Amino acid sequence: MLTISSPQPASPDARPIAATDAMALSASSALQFVTLPQLAIHSATTTQLYPRFMKTGQFSPRRKAGYALLAPLALIFVLPSAAARQDDAYGPGWSAVHADAANSDYHPRPGPSDLTLGWSRSFDGMINLGPTSDGKGRVYVTTSGTGCRLHALDRATGKTIWCSDTVGRLAVSSAPLLDRQGRLYLGDGSAMRSFDSDGKLLWSYPIIGAPLSAQFTPAGDLFFITHVGVIYILDRATGKERIAPYPLVPDPKFDPSEGAIACMRGLPECPSANTPAIDLRNGRFYFTFWAPGKPAAGIRAMRIMPGPAPRLVAEWTNDNLPGGSASSPDLSADGKRLYLTDNEGSLHALDARTGKSIWALPIGYGSGGSVSLSPQGLIIPAGGKDAPLLAIEDRGRRGIVVWKDAALNNFGVATQAAGHRAYPTVVTGRGTADLLVVDTRSGKILDREKIPGKPLFTVGTTLDQDGTVYVPTIRGELHAFRPAR
Repeated sequence: MLTISSPQPASPDARPIAATDAMALSASSALQFVTLPQLAIHSATTTQLYPRFMKTGQFSPRRKAGYALLAPLALIFVLPSAAARQDDAYGPGWSAVHADAANSDYHPRPGPSDLTLGWSRSFDGMINLGPTSDGKGRVYVTTSGTGCRLHALDRATGKTIWCSDTVGRLAVSSAPLLDRQGRLYLGDGSAMRSFDSDGKLLWSYPIIGAPLSAQFTPAGDLFFITHVGVIYILDRATGKERIAPYPLVPDPKFDPSEGAIACMRGLPECPSANTPAIDLRNGRFYFTFWAPGKPAAGIRAMRIMPGPAPRLVAEWTNDNLPGGSASSPDLSADGKRLYLTDNEGSLHALDARTGKSIWALPIGYGSGGSVSLSPQGLIIPAGGKDAPLLAIEDRGRRGIVVWKDAALNNFGVATQAAGHRAYPTVVTGRGTADLLVVDTRSGKILDREKIPGKPLFTVGTTLDQDGTVYVPTIRGELHAFRPAR
């Protein structure tokens, strides 16, 4: 049953948004704030399942000598390149795993109110993330099966344009990142690679661990953190290092025999289990991390400082995400707040500049993925076991549930789009599900489409420039729903 709360006046310092349904925890009882004496970072999470790692890796003795571990102060690494640059590298479509640098899971074009199934594809192995798209008719998805694991599809038909067997099985833990020239960037546990739009390999760079998707920096470089906790920044055109690999833990290694199931929930065995968010206005980036030996995961902020000798600066850490987190941090449109969920059933809001906890709101379940956040501040958490579909607004010092439908079991990422639309997937039976179109102002269902087969659960709904909605499933199926004409 859909419940909508009654309006309540905002406090003087609150942002003008909506109504109340549940009171948030106070900041003092939420995440514990810690400034940055040490940087042996901790993490947590992601909603992906991963196959067993394919190749063992570790830093060579020659390279170890060149890598400084993080020191008690805001430690600085010098980048070899010189000039400060500003380069909006992101492609025009859904070019990153969570749409953009902020991890918003929000599409800026008006979303359709009525959908119809356009095509379906089934692949060998699993799909763990939503596809990315170039906005010009090509869709890119990764799978875990044998043979080709990177696929370029025709948006209109779903047919394969090209595919690559160059990448390993762990490519399934990332979605291809697309730049404005149409080039792709994808890591697989042994290397980060770049491809052109026709599938030609442009360059390959060896890495330690598996990145959970990459981002671009304000200067247009390629930036990512591997699951074992190593930061890389590469020139996206050449694959050359902008900085030496930056380890967040002593002597990071990659042992395939350990597997990576812990990355599904952001547990200690997978220290860096999410995609970082980056603020393109100032170079500050945010990532979850579960430091070895620590009792809880946390979220950290560092900054890429431009100049004749660009450098990384550690800024703050907030060291308490109960139970870990399956949520990549989500940066607000104004860059002032961060949102993410923990595995014990709360949504957290943090000050993006200081890392201090602002509020925490119990949502009643451990969310299995990242939140969707509109520029106006509407937050729809990802689903989970027995998860109701609900929407939350940030009212300054507290989060407020503005509508909730307990009759709907949300089990995916409820991606939002302009025009007050969201596209959650909900359970309808034993393994079956529907895709909904929802008016985010009220929670009203505008359209309901059956997802073919038995998807078990969906792994990241994304939108294309023409309004096509892509729904991937853990079983290796990809369904494209078009706007009804």
